[in-house]
Amino acid sequence: MPYILVRGNLASYSHKYPWRVLVSGLKAADIDQLGRFSSIGYCDDSTIVYLQHPCIILTALEVLGYKVVASSSTSIKQDYNEYMWTMRKEFAEPEPEPVVKADTVNRVNVSAPTTFHSIGMCHLS
Repeated sequence: MPYILVRGNLASYSHKYPWRVLVSGLKAADIDQLGRFSSIGYCDDSTIVYLQHPCIILTALEVLGYKVVASSSTSIKQDYNEYMWTMRKEFAEPEPEPVVKADTVNRVNVSAPTTFHSIGMCHLS
């Protein structure tokens, strides 16, 4: 289960883009799903910056299957606070393939001719 970090401000900045949310660790498919939200691109190899209120991005991530597992806040400047959320997404475990043992040969009549039945593997009858 992958973890992602989300960092954003709840009080607007005073310049052209009042909201900035940095999301680190998203997989390509999730980035594609969030493509409808305005972004200014990447700030490093694994962090993308969205120009939305954090609640909008957090809600979109929840729709994609992520759940908040931790949060914290830090005062960057006196004017506004930045918050960080750790989120994780659980994946369904793949179903195991059925194991068929090759040594399970069922012989009813040894003198009868051998026939094969198709049920995933060949069996003698």
